[in-house]
Amino acid sequence: MDMLIAKRYVKALVEAVGDKKVSAATKTLEKISKAFEEEKFAQVMISPEVKKSQKEELVLAVAGQKCDRKIVNFIKVLGEHGRLGLIPEIVRQLQKELQRRANRYEGVVESSVKLDKKLISELESSLSKYVDATVVLRSVKSKSDGIKVVIEDLGLEASFSKERIASDMINHILKAL
Repeated sequence: MDMLIAKRYVKALVEAVGDKKVSAATKTLEKISKAFEEEKFAQVMISPEVKKSQKEELVLAVAGQKCDRKIVNFIKVLGEHGRLGLIPEIVRQLQKELQRRANRYEGVVESSVKLDKKLISELESSLSKYVDATVVLRSVKSKSDGIKVVIEDLGLEASFSKERIASDMINHILKAL
């Protein structure tokens, strides 16, 4: 539900600040989003005992005095509607929007062994051609016996496991008999 609401706010923000200032707005909101990682800050933001105006002032203080006027207004609108807690999700959606506009997507390669940079580079190149976009992958160690590539924003997931290949080969041989 939060994601759907955040998408509406992102759309409004992008229209308000314009295409050229979206990345600057995202950086400012990322700064605020990082503050939500602090436990005390997050507690204050969800506390019903703290007034909306006080929460708004706190978020504006984190944003800084050099914050763009449109961002200040955006934060005030969020504050009036009790949606300041959506800022981390709004940032995630803004980052996705920036990726979409740049036609650049980030993904993860999971494997039980460390993959060399050349292999990751080849995977990036192949996937970039396949999806007609720039793909950047980072390697993550996992416990599964195989390789799994996930690019969440594109809804792409591919995996190769030894177990599955062995089972497919056995099934193929049994069908041939």
